[in-house]
Amino acid sequence: MVAILEDRAGNLWVGTYGHGLLRFDRRTGQFKAYRHNPTDPHSLSDDCVTRLLVDHDGTLWAGAQDGLNRFDATSGRFTAYKFDPQEKPFYLEIVEDRFGALWLGTEFSGLRRLHPSTGHFTSYQHEMNRPETLSDDRVNSIHLGRSGVMWVGTQDGLDRFDPQAGRFTVYTKRDGLPGNAIGCILEDGHGDLWMSTNNGVARFNPQSNRFQNYTTADGLPGPNLTGWGACFKSAHGEMFFGGFNGATAFFPDKVLDRIYAPPTVLTDFRLFESGVGLRPRSPLKKSINYTNAITLHQQDIFSIQFSALSYVDPATNRYRYMLEGLDHQWNEVGSNQPVARYNSLPAGNYTFRVQGANSRGPWSEPGVELSIKILPPWWNTRWFRLLCIVTFLALLWTFHKLRLRQLRRRFNEGLEARVQERTRIARELHDTLLQTFHGVVFKLQAVSDQLPEGTTKERLDSAIDQASQAITEGRDAVQDIRSSTEVTNNLTQAIGAIGQELAANDTTRRRAAFRIEVDGTPRDLHPILRDEVYRIAVEALRNAFRHAQARRIEVHIRYEDRQFQLIVRDDGKGLDTPVPNKESRPGHWGLPGMRERAKLIGGKLEVWSKLESGTEIELTIPGPFAYTAPRAPRWSRAFRIRTVTKP
Repeated sequence: MVAILEDRAGNLWVGTYGHGLLRFDRRTGQFKAYRHNPTDPHSLSDDCVTRLLVDHDGTLWAGAQDGLNRFDATSGRFTAYKFDPQEKPFYLEIVEDRFGALWLGTEFSGLRRLHPSTGHFTSYQHEMNRPETLSDDRVNSIHLGRSGVMWVGTQDGLDRFDPQAGRFTVYTKRDGLPGNAIGCILEDGHGDLWMSTNNGVARFNPQSNRFQNYTTADGLPGPNLTGWGACFKSAHGEMFFGGFNGATAFFPDKVLDRIYAPPTVLTDFRLFESGVGLRPRSPLKKSINYTNAITLHQQDIFSIQFSALSYVDPATNRYRYMLEGLDHQWNEVGSNQPVARYNSLPAGNYTFRVQGANSRGPWSEPGVELSIKILPPWWNTRWFRLLCIVTFLALLWTFHKLRLRQLRRRFNEGLEARVQERTRIARELHDTLLQTFHGVVFKLQAVSDQLPEGTTKERLDSAIDQASQAITEGRDAVQDIRSSTEVTNNLTQAIGAIGQELAANDTTRRRAAFRIEVDGTPRDLHPILRDEVYRIAVEALRNAFRHAQARRIEVHIRYEDRQFQLIVRDDGKGLDTPVPNKESRPGHWGLPGMRERAKLIGGKLEVWSKLESGTEIELTIPGPFAYTAPRAPRWSRAFRIRTVTKP
């Protein structure tokens, strides 16, 4: 027999495991068997009957292995209700709520609700990572409380179910249950729930959400009282629970409660599995029982032992501990493991907390606290890391300065070589070519003096004049090579002067307005570099005045710490797109020469132009290469100088 029930007529119904459903008539002492007949669809659906229920109408319901059967006493026929024709749910519990709906607990398929009028099932099952669902798909017991709350006992906790919202609130060992497997649930006259578990009997107060647990020390025959949901409450209030370890009976009001939270103390502290005594250089300055703070020096492997001062039944004492800063939840252990071990903890501040409880009492809150500070090794301290960072930055800055000095030295050596080369060329031009041309002119002049007046003499004199002019221009060029173009080193003044001269000599229909602006504090440039910048500016201005047909031509000079920048901009007719990006184009406004000059002085020349939108030429030279003197102090650079020159 698996289930037994009395109907309103006094008949006993017995569910068997494999022999169908039996009805025992007490008046005649006769049994009648109802079995499954494959040829009769109105027979019992299966011969394994696990649960029985008589509803508010007196109708008998039989939970078989493969479905729920409704018995019609008038016709003697069964009507089977199945959630899935191919499923064998194996019903473990059947209860009826006040609305006439049947709630069914299954072995593998969770909780189900059947509406008898429609035959419609609603299923509730456990879902991973969703704590508001059923805690486990094995439902052993269902209890409808007097307050209207439904309680579901599963193989993994006690569930409080809200049918309206379809949400479950789960209680497990973490909340005080002695064991997570719930066998059967009963309710006493005070509204407290009594339930059999796989580790004794638990009493639960729904108002305070607290458990009181009872074990073999309180007279139970054994820890496991689960099995087939065997429980019963008599008319006098006596409760009966049966399970794999036997059965017990008691009156809830007569159960003596010795509920208290035993004090918990620390009993031992070990480092690397060795005891720590009160000796020199020991982290303990007094007994661990009286210590509330401890400092460890790279000692990251330790254990702490503790004990609850409850001697009623020490074997049923339980503990939970947590190391704040590492653990995110309580770790629960029994009386046979009152120790917490930690290995290879990182340096930092921690708080060890431990609480104790007896078999059915609350936790001894707040429990014992021990502050633990683990100091890092010297090479992992904050000051050492800061020192390493500062040292690294200093080395990086030193390498950067050395690299800049090396590049500046190479650049200056290149400029000096160019100065020497220019001086040599100027000397050779003056001492050889120009002197030779000068001698040739004297000889031609002597020949001209001996010729009679006429066409030949006039032509010769004209050639002599052109040669003299060429010699003069050559001497001027040599002078330019020997010395800087701008002796005063005033690049702004020099560019402004050539710009004003070009503007004054502008004979085009659109006389362009010339403007020069300076950003930042002017600084000395290397003479050779300054001359090349000047020549690039002159070439750009000549192109703008002669070819751009612009209304406005501007020059911007920027002195920045990181770079020197020269920009020549006009609003003229612009260039077709391919021209500015070509490296060379014979006879096209000197752009190849400007690029070559920029490259020789370590700069970069960019040209932007668009038809009818003007042209912009930008020369950029890194600051360490451009300037001869170090930058001005920070306080003086707080004021930026802006100079505007107009024609």
